[in-house]
Amino acid sequence: MNRSLAISLSATAVVAVGLASYRLGLRAGAVQAKESFGSVLASVQADLGLSQLQRLRVLEADLARGCSKEALAKLRFDIDSQLYVLSSLYRGHRGTWVIEELAKRDPTLPAQLESFKSQFGNSWTEPKCAA
Repeated sequence: MNRSLAISLSATAVVAVGLASYRLGLRAGAVQAKESFGSVLASVQADLGLSQLQRLRVLEADLARGCSKEALAKLRFDIDSQLYVLSSLYRGHRGTWVIEELAKRDPTLPAQLESFKSQFGNSWTEPKCAA
């Protein structure tokens, strides 16, 4: 009887230690993921910010050289590209807080995204400023 009680207690202790280890591992993994998320987000934001800055400098240079038609064509393409990205996001997250936040900033946007069709298709040749 004592032997079976000892085996039962040992098995219970092993299961309890296993569960405790599992919970500690989950907590450590969550903390590590949370800590690394901030740096990944900052990296993405920096990359997007730099890309936007470079594009704005190109448009500024076109306008400074008097190439308003070319700058306008580039702006229209950029707007179309952003609407394409947002429409894909909209289709994937319709009815979620993500889209609700977009609608708060621009109440007309969800309807635009619902029926969006790209004007440029899959390719576009960017006009060059000749001046």
